[in-house]
Amino acid sequence: MDTASFPTDCYLDAVVRFLSIINYNDTNYTHEERVRNLHYAYTKAAKHFAQPTQQRLIKASPRRLQASLQTIVAMVVYAWVRVDPEVMADLSIHYTYMLVLDDSQDDPDATMQSFYQDLLAGKPQQHPWWQMVNAQFPTVLSHYGPYCGLNLVRSTTDFFQGCWIEQHNFQGFPGSYDFPGFLRRMNGLGHCVGASIFPKAQFDEKALFTEITSVISQMENWMVFVNDLLSFYKEFDEPRDQTSLVNNYAKCDRITLAEALDKLTRDTIRCSEQIVEVFADKDPSIAYTLKTFCQGYVTWHLSDPRYRLRELVTSAAGGDSATAKEFRRYQAAGDLVGAVNPKEWAYPPVADFVEKHIAGEVVQVATPLVPKTSLNASTTVGAVSKWAKKFWPQEYI
Repeated sequence: MDTASFPTDCYLDAVVRFLSIINYNDTNYTHEERVRNLHYAYTKAAKHFAQPTQQRLIKASPRRLQASLQTIVAMVVYAWVRVDPEVMADLSIHYTYMLVLDDSQDDPDATMQSFYQDLLAGKPQQHPWWQMVNAQFPTVLSHYGPYCGLNLVRSTTDFFQGCWIEQHNFQGFPGSYDFPGFLRRMNGLGHCVGASIFPKAQFDEKALFTEITSVISQMENWMVFVNDLLSFYKEFDEPRDQTSLVNNYAKCDRITLAEALDKLTRDTIRCSEQIVEVFADKDPSIAYTLKTFCQGYVTWHLSDPRYRLRELVTSAAGGDSATAKEFRRYQAAGDLVGAVNPKEWAYPPVADFVEKHIAGEVVQVATPLVPKTSLNASTTVGAVSKWAKKFWPQEYI
């Protein structure tokens, strides 16, 4: 990236304002808990994608599929803290399919001609992505009640259509003020995410119907705003990512990029404050689930290589301003709990699973650990990753 053209000061200020508002301090796991759950979810997901059908239909190199798996497994384990490890694994598979579609460049028009007719007749879909997702969906839905399950199905369908729109690199027409939000809600998976943090084994969706519905409505905007804010750096000059919410705001609202970024920041902060206010006096399990999710979702962005935020520490953010220092502190906090070396958990590689699948070998999986730490605890040495301790000076640990 040409850092000279990137609005570093403006962006760091936006990120720091957001992280300050949510009091970012992720104490969701000890390091051992995090690694064990990462490995469990990764192993099941990798075995799934090593199957012959998936290998035949997914047009991605083993290296790209490996990277996609590692990214999504980390997202689910870090944020879906309250769900059982088995649910984490199945959601990792589902959301990896979303990332595979998001990275695809295939035009779906030809394979979607008979989508509804095939759906009514119970026939397999023509589009290979739908074939794979529909085969896996019953497993995912088995963890949820009918209301949450319907949200997962509907939101996944919206996501497919949103990706279809994005393939045209259409940012909306100037003056079309509703377009940016329309597209981002469609491809943001907010309803799917909001519903999927409430599996039926832990939450009675009938008893908590109004609370769960409110969470889904809040997640629709919160998670896409946060994702777009923390993705802004990596997408800044990436040709495939020019239909971001910030860029679409600038185009449709006829404003500058800096003004669009400020609009996104204000919206993100407003949504974050709303979540705290709305659920402060609701069922404690709902509030706790939301808090752990939000903290973990941010940790994932700060620590995952896909988002490249660490580059702002080592290059663009080398200044001595108070904002730059505060950003480094937050980035260090995210790395210290979330930057886990994949060698500790993402093994064997998918390519090895393909060979083992062909040979019929059984892969042993470590027993996952349910997190026992409290969000009110401070970050402990037991939660710090080995890699991060080497990267960050002692003053940040």
